[in-house]
Formats: sequence, structure tokens, C-alpha cells
Amino acid sequence: MHLRLWLISVFGLATPIAGSPTPECQFQAEDIITRDVAILGGGSTGTYAAVQLTKQGHSIALVEQKARLGGHAETLYLPNGTYVNYGVEGYFNNELTKDYFSQLDIDYELLLPGSMVTEHVNFNTGKQVVPGNGILGTAAGTVLYRASIEQFDYLASGAYYLPDEIPEILLRPFREFVESHALQGVLELIFTFAENVGNLLETPLLYVIQNFGIPQIDALLAGGYIRPKNGTDLLFDKAANYIDEKNIFYGTTVSQATRNSTGVELVVENADGTRKLIRAKKLLVTFPPTLSSLQGFDLRPEESDLFSKWHHKNYYAAAVTNTGIPAGINVANTNPDNQPGSLPLPPFIWEFEDSGVPGYFMVKIVAEADFTAEDAKQLIKTSLQRMGEAGTYDTKEPEIAAFASHSPETLMVSVDDIRDGFYKKLYALQGQQSTYYTGYTFCTDYSTPLWNYTSGVLDAMGL
Repeated sequence: MHLRLWLISVFGLATPIAGSPTPECQFQAEDIITRDVAILGGGSTGTYAAVQLTKQGHSIALVEQKARLGGHAETLYLPNGTYVNYGVEGYFNNELTKDYFSQLDIDYELLLPGSMVTEHVNFNTGKQVVPGNGILGTAAGTVLYRASIEQFDYLASGAYYLPDEIPEILLRPFREFVESHALQGVLELIFTFAENVGNLLETPLLYVIQNFGIPQIDALLAGGYIRPKNGTDLLFDKAANYIDEKNIFYGTTVSQATRNSTGVELVVENADGTRKLIRAKKLLVTFPPTLSSLQGFDLRPEESDLFSKWHHKNYYAAAVTNTGIPAGINVANTNPDNQPGSLPLPPFIWEFEDSGVPGYFMVKIVAEADFTAEDAKQLIKTSLQRMGEAGTYDTKEPEIAAFASHSPETLMVSVDDIRDGFYKKLYALQGQQSTYYTGYTFCTDYSTPLWNYTSGVLDAMGL
């Protein structure tokens, strides 16, 4: 007979999780874990939430499918002591970031480009071309763009706090906004921050603003970006120590989740098949809530309906060496056939970005959802091969020194779904079934505003 799982009195809950199909007797006592909050995902937001809850004296269980914390932050450490942050490169230079760094005893420095020199190459042909029409300097272009989007100040936090009547221009292709506000000279700058949307000109304005909007612009104008000294990995190593490794479950995923208004129960499984039962008052989901990522959850119809609407881009990051590209330059992917702006079209490599470490370039690849990691690696090789064949550079057989998938990335829904109140319905899920959400499906995909949004979610938990 299936036993009903009761939340023990020290847990502060006396109500059973109704209908749970997993008997408590299947677990040894040491494999039943009781916490205030279970956090799913150990990327930037999940780690930040775990650190703040720990600071507040709450007990947590952080479940992360990878072998370490960090999410999209990856650092390649080289034998000579140098390093390449080939994932997340920096964080807003503001008080929130610096307070967090101070909390973890992180020394930091300004994030400066590896090189100020950029050459423009059409990666489709390998030939050098003239730049696009990004004729305005960074400061002038940023001010012009900010002035054009100030009317959408309800997006200033980075969250999708849309009015009941959504302005139609937000749902129209960005190309139309560019033309009506004469932003052709700012496209290269905007693309630098919002390349992950893919085809920038045909993306709805809403999603362009969410990837490069008021919070990103103000950070750029007010002090730029900072990064931890000795690599972004250090931030997550220190966070893991702060949280305490005993509260982190690496290489682990949820195979079954049962939730109600009084708490949650999660059956989690390690890669070796080891299973544990986590009981918590609250659940915080920090990865994108898709149907595939929430298999085994007791999703209600309204949740399944919302989570089925996402479509996304695939995104890959790499550190590449032995390219044959001269040291001290960035090579920007420039497509003169796509006007205005000469922007590349998916699948594309944004650029070979000088890392500041001689011989190493950082690469970001944006593609549709069916573009695989092997496709991405091949794109790196064929792009360099074309440059060699065109005589642009004396390219060689590149070495992909580090590679990571950030997929799924840039989760979006159709403009019809946005008109139908998708984001209001999404935010209305907060707190239902003792479940809360954060991460880049709820707020812009930049760590510092995500931390700010996450702080609000933690407050709403009412622990």
C-alpha cells in the first residue's frame, strides 16, 4: 500500500502532500532531506538565491544537473596562469553587484575589451568587407537608442511588466522601429548586446529591448562592467563554499515532483542512479520552465499550456586557438546582403573576439533550435577555412580549447500569445503550489538585473 508522505512538524507543515506516488519507505532516513527551500538550477540566479537564503538563516537544497555551479559562466584556465571567460564575461558595475561580490569576498576589476581594433569579414565568403552603417560612436549611439525606448519605462527593471494594452510597436519587427527612429547608425552597438535574438531586424521590438534595454544602457553609461579577478569561476567556487557543499546536489535532476499549497516533495536522481527525497516548504525554479525540463512534475493544465508555448534559439560559447587570425584584433561577422546594419543571419558566429590572452579568441554562436553542438563546432572550422581560402588571413586548423552549450536560449512566444496576456499569466504562477520562478524567462538575461528580480521573488516567499 502506498504511504502518504507527511511533512514533519519541525518542518513547520502538518499537511500531507496529497496523492504522492512515492512511498517514504523507499528511502533510507539519510536520503530524506528536509529544507526550507529547494532550488532547481545552480546558474547565476539559483546560486544567488542560495547565497541570500543562506545569509538569511534559511536552509536550502540546491539541485544542479552539472558537476559545478555557474550556468552560463565558464572560465578556461591555462597552464601559464592566464584565463579566458568564454561564457559570461562581466557584470554591471553597480552597488548590487559589488555588494554581492563583497559578500563572497570577491576581488574585482573593470571589464575591458581584449582589443579595440575590429576588422569586418563576411563569414559566408571569408572576404574582408567594409563595416555596416554603425557610424555613431558608442556614447552617442547609446544615448540616441535610450531616448527612443524611454517610452517603454515599464520594462526598465528587465522584467516583462507589460501594460494591459500592449503597444503594437512592441510586437512589430525591430526593423520598423529602426526606420521610424533613424537607428541605423546604432545597429552594430545594439547587436553587440542582443545578438542572441538571432535575426535582429525581424525580432519583435519587445525582445530586443529585453536583451538591450534601459538597465543595460544605464549600466554601460554609468560605469560599464566589472568581473571577478582570476575568472568568473571563482565567483561560483566561493558561492559553493558559502552555501556549503552538503547543501548542493551536483549531477542531479528531478525525476518526480509533487506540490501543493503547503509544500513540495522532490525525488531527485544522481547520474549514478542514487535517489533522494527532498521535502521543502517552497520550491524555486531557476532554469527555463519548459515541458522537457519539467518532466515528472505534477503540472496543472494552465502550467502545461504556458510552458508549451516557448520557442527558443540554440546558443554555444567557445574558446578557440590556433586560428591564424593576427593577434590584437576582433573579427566581426558582417553580411552586406542584410540591410540595414550588415548583420549576420542565423546560424552565425557573432565574431572572433580577442580574449586578451595571446592566441585565444572567444566565440558565440547563435542558431535555430535544431542546430547541434557538432554543427556549431563545424561552423567555427568552416568559417576560418573560408577566410584562409579567400586570402584574408593565414588560417590554420583551429583548436577548440573549450566549448559549452547555453541552449535553450532567448525563449520567446508568439506575438499573438503576448497580446493574449502570456506574461501576466506567467507571473501569476508565482507562489502557486508553493512554487516560485526566476531566471531569464522572467527577466532579462543579464545577471545583475536577474539578481535584483530574484531578491523580489525571495521576499514574496514570506519565509
